[in-house]
Amino acid sequence: MCGSDRRMLPCAHVVRRLCTAVALTFLGLYITIALAGTFQTGNAIAASTLDGDSRHLHGEPWSARTLLQAEGASNCPLPKVDMRRDRYHCVVWRKACVDQNVIVSFDPDVHPTTSMGTLPTLNVTDIMYNIPSKYGIGDRYRKGSALRFPPLYVRPSNDMEEEEELRNPTFSKCTLPILLYAHYPYNAAETYRYIFEKLVTLQEAGFFNRYVTLVPGVPPGTKVPSYTKFWYNSLSDRGVVSLSELSSRRSTDTAPNVTWEGTHIRCFEHIVGCRIRYDGYGLRFYNAGQHVVRHYMPHYLAQAASFEQQLFEKRGIRIPEDTGTLRVVFISRTPHQSTVGRTILNEAEIIQKCNSAKEADLPPTEWGVPYRKYFCFAHIFGENQLMDVWLMRQVDVILGMHGAGLTNSLYMKPGGSVIELRPFGFSGRESWANRYARFKTSSLRELPWNVFWYGIDTFNASLSEPGIFEQQDKPHFSKFRTIKARDRHVHLTWAAFRNHLLNIAAVSRTFERYLSLRLSGAYYITDDVMQAEVPGNDPHVEKNRQRNFTSPEEERRRILQFPISNRNLQIAATPDRLDARQP
Repeated sequence: MCGSDRRMLPCAHVVRRLCTAVALTFLGLYITIALAGTFQTGNAIAASTLDGDSRHLHGEPWSARTLLQAEGASNCPLPKVDMRRDRYHCVVWRKACVDQNVIVSFDPDVHPTTSMGTLPTLNVTDIMYNIPSKYGIGDRYRKGSALRFPPLYVRPSNDMEEEEELRNPTFSKCTLPILLYAHYPYNAAETYRYIFEKLVTLQEAGFFNRYVTLVPGVPPGTKVPSYTKFWYNSLSDRGVVSLSELSSRRSTDTAPNVTWEGTHIRCFEHIVGCRIRYDGYGLRFYNAGQHVVRHYMPHYLAQAASFEQQLFEKRGIRIPEDTGTLRVVFISRTPHQSTVGRTILNEAEIIQKCNSAKEADLPPTEWGVPYRKYFCFAHIFGENQLMDVWLMRQVDVILGMHGAGLTNSLYMKPGGSVIELRPFGFSGRESWANRYARFKTSSLRELPWNVFWYGIDTFNASLSEPGIFEQQDKPHFSKFRTIKARDRHVHLTWAAFRNHLLNIAAVSRTFERYLSLRLSGAYYITDDVMQAEVPGNDPHVEKNRQRNFTSPEEERRRILQFPISNRNLQIAATPDRLDARQP
């Protein structure tokens, strides 16, 4: 034992060091045991709510096999998300409420008063938001990081919650929202390309079932576009809702169709958040369009007579049932859209020429094709999406300016055709134009293609007139030359349109015939029926097989050597019906 003598100080120092070491050893052992208990508890919690593995903490995605709402729910189908099928690093907020566009977490595993874990975060700052306007805004976009407000705000709960529902939350065991973010939420073509096609593919792969509630990621306080709701409704038995509406403070006796309880619910056992990225996954655009067709077929068949009457009252037309008539619909634009641009200025004149085509403009009898005459008419798409689907099942060809309306082509029966018209200065040679209609109808995942794309690029400057953004050139308008060119109006030449009508009649919904035109370049022409694209530039067919065409007539004679696909013609001639297996 060490005494008080100064000579004994080194001994006391040794004892103090020894005591400190022993204390640290016991402290380390205590921490190890405590942490082990914590992790064991965390795993037990995860195992009780997930049908499989535990999840990662610190904001990492869930890696569980299947995410289900808690057992014991009654009188409702259970929503299901299989995180093994997650392609986009989705996150899960456990025991969370939504309040005025804010996600409020009550999860004890990540709450600062009970845990060192951090809230899962969903980074959506790189998303490009285009601001909705009936006139358009000249393609002015902002990234989420440049907005004057947070695109997505998540916080933990606290002891000073203002709302009674958040002070004493009851978490839904029936309703599971999936919050979905992607680029350009106010552009129909981008919505289809960037996210809807992905969601169809994800659902078919088993990532989520039809019992979830889909919440498109739009800026706080703004509506979900009608086309987004229309498409998303084909994926879920619940209504599509914005985060603003889902999180609004209103009476729970409201009965929305977005929850399985039939009342306004704001607190859930789980909320899933996904940032869907445009990548190589899926890319089956026609498949997504046909998914919409199959879902809505009972609805549009029930209203077919009404749609026919509306066409007659608004346009004075009745679509002929004669299968020997090549039926062509023009995408007509509303007055607001026409003010912006992209109008076919001589639409009525071209339609009249189509419907009164002379014998020299019609397919000759010796071709042996079923089409002997043409029927053209105009239709404004987007006013009634269900009617649009029905209409596209009645026609053989859709023609329109470069734009989202051409996405309707993906509802067509196999072998249908789309003619994309582009103004002067916006040729696919020099812009992103070919990434849209041609790309969606030419996915390599869907060979042989079911929709045949044809292009007419305006190379004569006198055939285009400036749109509003080019005319006014205000400081807040986009300064990109190709965007201004894209919105120009166009005069469609009869020569170019006639040429493609003959091409489409000669192809007769037969892929091998269309592919021959594709390889020769005859499918993509200028306003004066010249080749619009240099051979080798078509990314969707073998480059070493691409060539120049000598004359349109010669190319048509060449494709007539291939036998006609009677299957596609038979499907086109057979009216949709519920008891038939659809392609």
